Amino acid sequence: MSGWFYARGGKQAGPVTHYEIQRMLRCGELSPEKDLGWQEGMKDWAPLGQIPEFSQSGPGALTSIPESDPGNPYAAPQTSWPAPERSAIAPVEEIEPGSDALDVGACIGLAWQLVKANFGLIILMGLVCTLVTWAVDIPLSVLVEALAAATNTRVFELITLGEWTYRIPTGFGIVHQLVSQVLATFLSLGTTRIGLNLVSGKPASIGMIFGEGRKLLRAIGASILYGLMVSVGLLLLIVPGIYLALRFGQYLNAIVDRDLGVIDSFRYSSKITQGNRLNLLILGIFCFLIVLAGVLALIVGLIVAVPIVWLASFVAYRWLQYGRRAASEITHS
Repeated sequence: MSGWFYARGGKQAGPVTHYEIQRMLRCGELSPEKDLGWQEGMKDWAPLGQIPEFSQSGPGALTSIPESDPGNPYAAPQTSWPAPERSAIAPVEEIEPGSDALDVGACIGLAWQLVKANFGLIILMGLVCTLVTWAVDIPLSVLVEALAAATNTRVFELITLGEWTYRIPTGFGIVHQLVSQVLATFLSLGTTRIGLNLVSGKPASIGMIFGEGRKLLRAIGASILYGLMVSVGLLLLIVPGIYLALRFGQYLNAIVDRDLGVIDSFRYSSKITQGNRLNLLILGIFCFLIVLAGVLALIVGLIVAVPIVWLASFVAYRWLQYGRRAASEITHS
């Protein structure tokens, strides 16, 4: 089963997922009477309002169209469809949190399908992010070393605790680390948008890496708060840290996907992860094993393992929101 195509203003678009068309209908971006839809297996294009998946038509007779409209490239000759007196577009609603158990195997399997379908884009995205990071980090490292030498200060201090020696940034080293973290957060916002679009059947492009900048301050604030919570939790016998990580770990997806603020993103993550936190832990363990297998496969395996793990997290996020029907839409898109 393929995804859905739609025709608006004489132009065809798609494929997109079932719930994406529902969203566009609900928001008024598509008209159930004027705009057409088609999916593999349908004989003709039809108004979206008359496709059972998108509406329930009221009583009314069939309106026959004896000949195709030459101005409409999507109309088929001698076709007909019901002309609705009314149409009711079913809203896309989230499931009750925890009402549909997250299927770890399905998440990984669907992620693998998406990797195969979008491997070129994913690799290009990784290359662009790497080049951008190098373009900022290399000149910054040179500048920091030069400033440290000019002021006779150190970039790092070595601190030994027991048998372990730690390299702690100081002075200009702290500035270097802060800039690097801000850049990493900025790139994470863009790649999150790409990942969410891929699992939703929406268009995704490399330019999206740089398209989420207005959410940067919120993401930085949320990342700091999340890091503090998890770090303190890990110090408290580890288990509280794992719990907090699972409960609030969807905050970045929520910021990008729903344009939420810092606190609201944590609240949303806490809500959708209810009843599925153990499954998320199991998914995390499997993802770790996949990456480990990639490392053992002479590192080259990471080229496949990392994208699978990356997309599995977004599949899981959509599952937490919409249940297994989200997985069905991914399969059909």
